Amino acid sequence: MYNLIPYLLAALLSAFFAWTPLHADSPKQSFNKGYKQHLSGSHSNAATYYTKAIRSKPSYVQAYLMRAAAYHSLKEYELAMQDYTKVIELGEKYFKAVGHFNRGMVQYDIGKYNAAIIDFTWALSYDHKMAIAYLHRGIAKGRVGDRNGQVTDFLYAARTGDFEVRKWLKKHAPHVLERK
Repeated sequence: MYNLIPYLLAALLSAFFAWTPLHADSPKQSFNKGYKQHLSGSHSNAATYYTKAIRSKPSYVQAYLMRAAAYHSLKEYELAMQDYTKVIELGEKYFKAVGHFNRGMVQYDIGKYNAAIIDFTWALSYDHKMAIAYLHRGIAKGRVGDRNGQVTDFLYAARTGDFEVRKWLKKHAPHVLERK
């Protein structure tokens, strides 16, 4: 019996070290696993992997961005807004623009159109060529009854590269495209 103790001890130690953080995924590996889950439509599993990446690296802006997108898909709107806010706080100019835009989309989805307009405006302050922000701000302005603002934003969207909006304006309101 005493001859088996060293073998049992060795087996227990190897099992222990096989599951230690030394063999844990890096933040990038967790992020990549989350992204793979995200692409397959498994948003809950994706959020779990993004959370793991964030726990390992609390400044991982991309992980916050993607976890927020996963939460948004799951209709976990408050969690999505919290993560988009973190993206805005931690991120550089590009991430701030994207964070504001996406938080604006969440605000829109929950019926907070004025808050959405504010976020879309902030996104445009970081990237004035973000055609999609003009488009969605215009849609939100329409929801609050600002028809002039809506048309103006649609015009900006068309001028900054949204060809679908341009095509729609040509068909339904060609006079708008003639504005300066």
